[in-house]
Amino acid sequence: MNALEKRIAGILPEIDIAGHTYTIDIKLQELRNKKEPWKNLKFDQMVTSENGENYLFFFRSRRQELFYASQEMTHVPKDVVMVEIPHELHLDPVGMARKYGMADDYFQKGYPMQEKRVANITPLEKTGLLEHVAQNRRQQKTQNTKGQKL
Repeated sequence: MNALEKRIAGILPEIDIAGHTYTIDIKLQELRNKKEPWKNLKFDQMVTSENGENYLFFFRSRRQELFYASQEMTHVPKDVVMVEIPHELHLDPVGMARKYGMADDYFQKGYPMQEKRVANITPLEKTGLLEHVAQNRRQQKTQNTKGQKL
């Protein structure tokens, strides 16, 4: 069976995120960890790229969960990476067709079904997050120094 036939038969596609396999579930709007299904990543908690073609999110690979950066953060866990995945139409065109009441193969020409995908992983050094954290540390240190002088 090819990927489209498997999907029509009910087998959901998968994506590898930092060495962990997730089931792509358009109906529930989530990526569900294959080994630990209670661990899921919701699409509505991810940021879309500027062109709207991808989702971007920070991911803690050991805990297998989203990581939320804050304006004040002064530390980033070592297992955090930036993840980029395609939007739902690329991830599961059959699921999207079903969501909108169309034929299973409606999007197949423009978005061919793929059984397994691999997320793009970007090291934090290339994201700007580490610079943000370093700047916060410098500001915190400066504020502590000013507080001691008073």
